[in-house]
Amino acid sequence: MLEDTTAERDGETIETRRLLLRPLTMDDAGALAKLINDREIARMLARVPHPYGLADARAFISDHAPETVFALCLKDGGDLVGCCSLKPESVPGRFDIGSWVGRRFWGKGFATEAAQAVIDFGFVALKADAIAVDCRVVNEASRRVIRKCGFHFTGSGLIDTISSGRVASEHFVMDRRCWTSLKAWGRA
Repeated sequence: MLEDTTAERDGETIETRRLLLRPLTMDDAGALAKLINDREIARMLARVPHPYGLADARAFISDHAPETVFALCLKDGGDLVGCCSLKPESVPGRFDIGSWVGRRFWGKGFATEAAQAVIDFGFVALKADAIAVDCRVVNEASRRVIRKCGFHFTGSGLIDTISSGRVASEHFVMDRRCWTSLKAWGRA
């Protein structure tokens, strides 16, 4: 499926085969709160409280700087599927990618399609040197997405989360050389 996710950037919007990735707006707050107010989603994410209400969604939409956050929307119908973001690390040129997809959209490849588009955006538009991702060790679905995207495992440790406390996680990285190689081979 990697070949099907070529992203094209048009201003702040990215279009993939099935998704439109665009900036979040206040109009998304209701759908965002409804999708992410799911204990199974919150327990896999570091910064998401549970329960998650409309006020949480509005606060996130109004102040998520310095992250670049995309609403993942179906091209057919415009339904919000989830979110994907790039957050600058303390080292210039390095970013963390994070994403989630609402439960009713699980198992359809949307997370991989969106992540690959945002990775391309990071290396092309933001001139990233490297993109990192952390994943709970119990989150096999996210680990599959991470592997499909071409990240390399770099270690494990503990991270603090809002809804689950301190949990075991794995750390993965993709540098520009790896991304360029994957693109050259038509795999990303």
